[in-house]
Amino acid sequence: MSTVQEIEQAALKLPRKKRVLLAERLMESLETKREKEIAEVWADEAVARAAAYRAGKLKSVPLRQAFGFEV
Repeated sequence: MSTVQEIEQAALKLPRKKRVLLAERLMESLETKREKEIAEVWADEAVARAAAYRAGKLKSVPLRQAFGFEV
């Protein structure tokens, strides 16, 4: 059995929360520096937009109008 298979088998035996944490860390390890920078910029933008909305400086629109379909 290869080391990768052994790691996979051990990981699958972990409780769900620990598997989620492991999956997140593995996905993060695949991101490039540029992708991380872009994600940080979007996170900052989301925080700024939420603050503007709460302060009454930004209006909301229905989801259907924003995306053109209902979820």
